[in-house]
Amino acid sequence: MLKVLLLPALLASALPLAAQTSPVTPPTSAKAHLLQNYPKAEVREWKQGAKNYRAEFKLKSETYKATYTAEGAWVRTEHDINKEELPKAVHRALIAGKYNGWKIDDAEEHATSEHAKLFKVKVQTEKQSAELFFLPDGQMMKEEVKERKVKEKKGS
Repeated sequence: MLKVLLLPALLASALPLAAQTSPVTPPTSAKAHLLQNYPKAEVREWKQGAKNYRAEFKLKSETYKATYTAEGAWVRTEHDINKEELPKAVHRALIAGKYNGWKIDDAEEHATSEHAKLFKVKVQTEKQSAELFFLPDGQMMKEEVKERKVKEKKGS
């Protein structure tokens, strides 16, 4: 009887160990860049994708993600912001442009080597979604529009 009770307990305690993966070791230059540019960052974890490394870290209670190439070159740093935090010029550009009336679904602030600040705004209608990239002055740098998949209603 004791064996029957102990076996499930031993197996359950071993499962978390089997599920753990080895930690990712990013390029030295990536770690150095992160430390130099975000000295107060609390790094949560490094992830390795097919092409890039990504560091997820906390800074002033906000979550950031920094992306680096396999060689350790910095690509960008991003974090979510409230749509109310978008610069007024970006709001004006949205209202004045062809995306007027589209719902703002998400907003992010990015930093890249080319642009100290760049704003990514995800907007959508019932049929389409778009990712828009703006400079702080409201100039749109890039737009990517996609058709949305329409969910069928049950009982129709």
